[in-house]
Amino acid sequence: MVTLKDISREVGLSVTQVSRALGGHADVNRDTRDKVQRMATRLGYRPNAIARSLKTGRSGIIAMIVAGSRDPQANAHLFEIVMGLSAEISALGLQFVLHVGQTGADTTQLHADLYRSGGIDGFVLIGPAPDDPRIACLLRLGAPFIVHGRDPAQSHAFVDIDNFAVGETMADHLLHLGHRDIAFLNGPESEFFALERRRGVAAAFAKHGVTPDPALTLSIPMTEPNGRTNTLRLLDAARPPTAIIAGNTMLARGVYQATESRGLNVPRDLSILAHDDGLELFASESFDPPLGGTVAHLTTAWVTLSADLKQIIAGQDDPFHTRVLDLTFTKGLSACAI
Repeated sequence: MVTLKDISREVGLSVTQVSRALGGHADVNRDTRDKVQRMATRLGYRPNAIARSLKTGRSGIIAMIVAGSRDPQANAHLFEIVMGLSAEISALGLQFVLHVGQTGADTTQLHADLYRSGGIDGFVLIGPAPDDPRIACLLRLGAPFIVHGRDPAQSHAFVDIDNFAVGETMADHLLHLGHRDIAFLNGPESEFFALERRRGVAAAFAKHGVTPDPALTLSIPMTEPNGRTNTLRLLDAARPPTAIIAGNTMLARGVYQATESRGLNVPRDLSILAHDDGLELFASESFDPPLGGTVAHLTTAWVTLSADLKQIIAGQDDPFHTRVLDLTFTKGLSACAI
């Protein structure tokens, strides 16, 4: 079994320094913490959970609570999130627990109940809405937590991307290519990221002096069947779009399927761009032709989010607990000029 002494010998630090680095203490600088954590991960070090709990009063358990869903694609997406998060949290010597409530369950109350019951050090929240009641609840309770995404109405720790830029970048690219009838398959606008993306698309149209057709912007669950069904409806309209922006690659897969079923060619007959979260089952390079659009892989978010939450639990006052990660754009081969 790997011990603190083994890590100490490899990194050239005292056992006490190693222990404090792994414990996330504020008197250990970030470079040292990262160095010790990397070595601990390489050696396969796992702290004794019972001993740690007795010593620190913490369980080392991170929870994420979601309502159950009967949508198999939504569950597949959740599975990818859980796999990525669990791996990164485990690498930090912590444990990850997924708590699934009944369909339509009050997840705000579930957060309160689970925290009050003890045994949970902190929470990860996903898919925040404006004025999100889960965030308000955890703030009232003083519970450590971090959000993937953000609620601008409340002050909280988060890891996010610039979703305004997601919409603006893709719309701007298509407008430069000469497209004017551009459909936007957006996510549910009950969530802040989708509202920001809509604002970004609108800003790109305004910059080009073009008035968008509001009927071409749809707020829908971001799954493959929804992409297919809504694209077929758009293509059958009296004035079909010449280009489609999809909110993620799951939607884009449905867009491709609908286009093929109508005997159309991508990009000659329909240009397509999408935001790529790096979902393994919907990789942009697996599309034919390869899909272009904005890129910000979730795996990067999970690394940052997990490390920041560990520091929050340790009570560290770090300004980097609100982070907006880098966004890139790839042209792919799925869009062309008209």
